[in-house]
Amino acid sequence: MRQWYAVQCKAQEDARAEEHLGNQGYPVFRPMLRQRRRRRGRMTTVTESLFPRYLFVELDDVTENWAPIRSTRGVLGLVRFGTYPVPVPPAVVDGIRARMSAETGCIDLTACTDYRRDQPVRITEGPFAGHQGLFQGRTGEERVVVLLEIMHQSQRISLPEEAVEQGST
Repeated sequence: MRQWYAVQCKAQEDARAEEHLGNQGYPVFRPMLRQRRRRRGRMTTVTESLFPRYLFVELDDVTENWAPIRSTRGVLGLVRFGTYPVPVPPAVVDGIRARMSAETGCIDLTACTDYRRDQPVRITEGPFAGHQGLFQGRTGEERVVVLLEIMHQSQRISLPEEAVEQGST
């Protein structure tokens, strides 16, 4: 019976392990994630493994030879509990695949930070943390303008992009 198993990879070598396992004919699944992240002081879009140092391989627990997996470049071994590798429930793999974007092949979190004008947002950091407001626009790559109701007056304030999240007013 074919089941998915988690494979632990060496640090920074999950792409290499994926390539070499695939070259050996093993079905491999390495879920990827796209998100906005601060790099060198600027917000940028990055694509990286959803589970760094881990990937999934589909194996037949009766007929398939698992020995080559341990000696594959980039692989440390199968994730085990005790002495036996434990299969990953199919619902876990199916759930991850269901969240993946058809265009990018990744779980895309970049759309979460693309706000529309007058979209409700919640401030998460700074002196206005916890307040609700309306997104007004961007002042640059790293800052957003939010319209807040303060003392019965509307005020436009500029905040770091990471200080706001989608919310409802």
